[in-house]
Amino acid sequence: MRPMFELYLPIPHLWIIYGAIVLVVEMVIGFAIEISRGILALSHLSNVLPIKGPTRNWGSASAFIAGLITAFLYPFYGAPMTSCHTQATYLSKPKVKALAHALVWWGFVFAAISTTLGFIYDEWVSSGVPGLVAFIPGGKLGPTGPYAVIGTGAIGGVLIVIGFILMMVTRWQDTRSVSESAITDFFLWTAFFVALSGFGIMGVELTIPTNYYALATAFGVHIFLVAMMFATMPWTKFGHAIYMYIWQLYDKYRTWKGAEPRLLGPWSGELAEKALESRVPSHPKRHG
Repeated sequence: MRPMFELYLPIPHLWIIYGAIVLVVEMVIGFAIEISRGILALSHLSNVLPIKGPTRNWGSASAFIAGLITAFLYPFYGAPMTSCHTQATYLSKPKVKALAHALVWWGFVFAAISTTLGFIYDEWVSSGVPGLVAFIPGGKLGPTGPYAVIGTGAIGGVLIVIGFILMMVTRWQDTRSVSESAITDFFLWTAFFVALSGFGIMGVELTIPTNYYALATAFGVHIFLVAMMFATMPWTKFGHAIYMYIWQLYDKYRTWKGAEPRLLGPWSGELAEKALESRVPSHPKRHG
């Protein structure tokens, strides 16, 4: 009898492992290039917005550890919750967009937990179906394993879809058409289709569980979209989920060690506008 939650793939298990290794190497190279560009850019930021702030004369090790802890905790209180949008005066609905941002962020967190649990604890079994391999999601965790993997993935998918819809609705009501492309769109649309493909797997599993090739196709599409999202991560808006930690660590380390901070924030819209007006020669208000 076919075990509950058994899924199928049209490629061998080892291909998944090798593909993940190649993907990680590609991401590391991409982030190394992009982060090096960002860190170099920070050294010139004071020419535009020289930010002053309280400093502490801590040792290098203490400042680094404190910065590392602060950077890790930042998603729980910083930009993913409010500051990326509430500080932007050009947005007509900053609270709604901040909520959408938070939903997409935490949706990805739950989806990442699901993917990590599955990658480590999936139980690969003999499928008995020619050309397909089978596995039980989270099977190595025991009877509750599949529920943990599928449940966290479902929560993440729901949050991503709701956040995506909120972003598109507020854009439609704002100054930009939904059909008009933006720098964040590739990641948003990819995350949206990753979530939908995940629900597609659940739909096939619940409606036609014995159609093994349909299950394999659905899961293959999902894996392809996930791989594409991560492969392009260093060059899309998705990358700031990593850059944020680097920049926060850089800022806190320099501040607490006693050096002048070089990062933006936290700013109110009025304060940022005044700083730009006073420091940028081409600012419109200087020629009004």
